[in-house]
Amino acid sequence: MTDWAQHGSFSLCWQGDVLLARYGGTWNDIASRNLHREARKLWAQRGLQAGGQVRPWGLLSDALEWEGGTPEALQLWWKFFEDGVRHGMVAVTDVLPTQFHETMVKSLADRASQLALYHLSPSVDAGMAWLAQQGLHGHSDATD
Repeated sequence: MTDWAQHGSFSLCWQGDVLLARYGGTWNDIASRNLHREARKLWAQRGLQAGGQVRPWGLLSDALEWEGGTPEALQLWWKFFEDGVRHGMVAVTDVLPTQFHETMVKSLADRASQLALYHLSPSVDAGMAWLAQQGLHGHSDATD
């Protein structure tokens, strides 16, 4: 690992069954490594269902402030995604700022749809609504 600084930003927080990830700036590999490390902590805090099974959850990637990433950053982001599936992620939706960004992540989105339900959403609210349709409620006060 290098001593380079992180380029790009992210924040992660649980909203009910949804892990809301907000991405910003132009990412290098350090941003992806740090995202994965922080996500592992959140997955561990989430715990297990009765019977010891991983509790299912969804990922909403809000990339409206994301400018892109190096090939290494995208490669390492994929490792985060695969690990998320192993830790209970069953559905993911991306909110992207432009068609250019959609093209940039198309190969990742195609791969993602092989491991989890995948949807491209026009807004964060639409993404939350789609995840709720998959049985993953974004707020702890949501009802079925």
